[in-house]
Amino acid sequence: MLVIDLDRDDPCLAALEQSCELTLRESLFAEPRALTLPPTLMPMVDYATAQLRGRHTPQQAALINHQLALLFVSQFSQLLGEEDPGARRRERLPAAALDAFIDERLDLPPGNQALAEAMHLGQSQLHLLCQRQFGVTPQQYVLTRRLQWARYWLCQTTRPVGEIALDLGFADVSTFSRAFRRRTGHSPSEERRQGAVTGAP
Repeated sequence: MLVIDLDRDDPCLAALEQSCELTLRESLFAEPRALTLPPTLMPMVDYATAQLRGRHTPQQAALINHQLALLFVSQFSQLLGEEDPGARRRERLPAAALDAFIDERLDLPPGNQALAEAMHLGQSQLHLLCQRQFGVTPQQYVLTRRLQWARYWLCQTTRPVGEIALDLGFADVSTFSRAFRRRTGHSPSEERRQGAVTGAP
């Protein structure tokens, strides 16, 4: 069970609403709610747990708590948007639905046409919304999602790197390692060693 204590008048909440075109205070705080998290959000829960268990100064802990709260609030709003067709039309490109579609096809990453069809958009509109909402192209978003799973599996499991590479749709370990290093600045094996120390993906 997650309990998030957040001030409705928090300026960061207002900024999040404006930048993501969400109506958090109306959709999340209008009435008491209970949400069941989908499996795709479990890596985020594990990451938050590791962060909260870490040793931080009071100032660092307060900042981390605040950042994690806003992260979960935005995800919850997207989950509610999937239940509310009107909210989904306003959002147009819900990250939770996009992530779920990608997660079902990690070994054969979807191209722009498949992504656009799944989101009920044209390819040009998909590209525009992805750039506007996330600051990346659709394929950059797909790669980021795949590497998020890579970091989770490297740090939280003992799965071989080669197996992880194939399950994420990379042709071989060297291709996976190059993509991972370009994005993170270090190799998968270094990520695994750091994760073993910090406990965080």
